[in-house]
Amino acid sequence: MKRSLVLAAAFLVVALTASPASARDQVHRCTNWSWTGPSNWSAACGTYGITISSPDGRRAIDWGFSSTYCIQARNYRQSATRFMAGQRQTLKRNGVRFVQVGRIRQVGRKYFRQTNIIEAGRGRKTGKGQAIFDYAASDNTGTYCYQSSKAMMVPKSDYRRGIRQLIRIYHSTAYFGPGLPKGPNGEPA
Repeated sequence: MKRSLVLAAAFLVVALTASPASARDQVHRCTNWSWTGPSNWSAACGTYGITISSPDGRRAIDWGFSSTYCIQARNYRQSATRFMAGQRQTLKRNGVRFVQVGRIRQVGRKYFRQTNIIEAGRGRKTGKGQAIFDYAASDNTGTYCYQSSKAMMVPKSDYRRGIRQLIRIYHSTAYFGPGLPKGPNGEPA
């Protein structure tokens, strides 16, 4: 599954136990997902992705994942580097600006992650957030890989507080659908 990227790209799912993000939050449930956040927020849930947003749409998490053919390269690090460059190019074509391009870190055997700081929009409507790309080998043949992207966006003027809120909601999100992969240390990814 590939998704158009305006706030985000396709996403690697991390299954975590739903837990309160704050005392005023409630648990939300939809097909294959649960998450904890403000009672007036909503989500669009799919088999391999979820978009959670505030009522005005100015705060959002967009997260999804899929298997894909590995990008040809000499090794998995180079394959991951090429994949992530392609993800950044897709976001740029959709009006996203990269304030900071993160270092590609190896977070497990044949498993790589990049965290970027992004902005979109103009003037008072500028959003700021994070785009996180994951890429990992899903077999030993070098044919199939696993890819994921997460985007978290808030108003630029409220970045510090807003991004902390989205990270809390993200950490409360749980996935119960098919095809759940394991992370670099055996934890749900």
